[in-house]
Amino acid sequence: MSMDTEGFSYELLDSFGLPRPDGWERIEAPGGMLAVAHPPVPAGTFRPNMVLRWAPAARASVARYATAALASTLEQFEDVRIVSHDLWESTADGTSVTGRRQRFVHQVGPHPVCVDRWIWLAGGYALEATASYTVDQHIGMKLLFEHMVADIRIDGSVPEGGLYSGQQPELDRIAPQEPRRDEFASRWMGADVEDLAGISGAQPYRESGDVFSIASLELLDTLADRTRLGRFQRKDAAALELQSAGLLTADGTLTSAGEQFLTPTRGNEAAFLIEASGAAGGSVMQAWIGGGLAKVTTAPSLFSASLPSDAELGSDELFVRLTQANAVPKLIADWAGLSPAWSLPHQALILPKKHYLDRLEDARTIAPKDLDEAGTRMWEQPWTQWEVLEERTGAWFGWVNAGSAGQYRLTPGPGENVRLEPMPSDVVWDVLVRFIHASVEGIPLMLPELPDFSTNG
Repeated sequence: MSMDTEGFSYELLDSFGLPRPDGWERIEAPGGMLAVAHPPVPAGTFRPNMVLRWAPAARASVARYATAALASTLEQFEDVRIVSHDLWESTADGTSVTGRRQRFVHQVGPHPVCVDRWIWLAGGYALEATASYTVDQHIGMKLLFEHMVADIRIDGSVPEGGLYSGQQPELDRIAPQEPRRDEFASRWMGADVEDLAGISGAQPYRESGDVFSIASLELLDTLADRTRLGRFQRKDAAALELQSAGLLTADGTLTSAGEQFLTPTRGNEAAFLIEASGAAGGSVMQAWIGGGLAKVTTAPSLFSASLPSDAELGSDELFVRLTQANAVPKLIADWAGLSPAWSLPHQALILPKKHYLDRLEDARTIAPKDLDEAGTRMWEQPWTQWEVLEERTGAWFGWVNAGSAGQYRLTPGPGENVRLEPMPSDVVWDVLVRFIHASVEGIPLMLPELPDFSTNG
């Protein structure tokens, strides 16, 4: 059944009410679940949806439920990036309770799908709401789902009886005990929070794609505005490499695969340069977007897992892949090591540029004397700077990945200084997605998640 209000209805089951925007549909779901979905979409388009699940709560904390959800996600999906795990306040039953909000991105057929997941305990229940939408749909869907989850209703008492029979065995299997507590973050935030340090290591970057020499890629790009290679170029080692890869014929013309490979170059709508640097050195990623496709080249990530010997690159080689354009934000997040961390609010660090560069290259660099405890925690973590530049417009943003201290927004400070400000990883993801979307579409960058953001610092 549903209960109508202006602009949306409440779909009701047992003691729970899930908001349904006008035009959306309630879809079939098993017991203990409510689900609503966007109006029907064309074939091949992902249909955004929200699902609410509940069960009488076990004698477990919200941290344990949330830890089980993360472990289940890593177990269930192969190509997944868990982006964030944060505190979240719910007032669904009329009282304020602290839950968790998680975000991850995974592949569903041709679609990179964002999942926002909220987990909390209320009214004697353990609840989980999940909103799913593609990267392309982020602009229209993300804030709508946030509004919907904030308006979930719980009206009624917990039925008498034991624990929901299907829940405890799975919880015991995947999270058999309460998670380890992050003592410092708990003290700083005034709430008991779990240790997130292991998540990054559980989802290391793994290099993938074909390996090409830089010379062959440069030679291929010359065919973006001509029909074939010259007679002498056809005998070059780079041309032979392209022939072997099936991109070029023996007479120096493009194959159908080669034509497709050049689509992002010929119809270029945006080009991004992503640079990373730290004590371990530097690396570069580039992405060209056009015609719905993206050509992405990468040197090894500074967050790579151990590479098999046959995947190692020569000094003049790159990993290359041709993929759908909407895959680029996740590829960047993977390559830059974006992972959950407790982003502790504290005063921004203002450092002379030389002091900052010294610290970036050498963790033994002496810290400023005026750092507070959270700043000291950040200083003691490994630092990796990563920057994204849209090459046509010069629009830019930068971050420092400070390990278990999370992400820090990097901007020019006054004079010859730089400014480092803690920024939750889910906000970093929002900025990344919206920045790429605005660049490709040629529209102003709007960031409701970060109103004071400026692409030029």
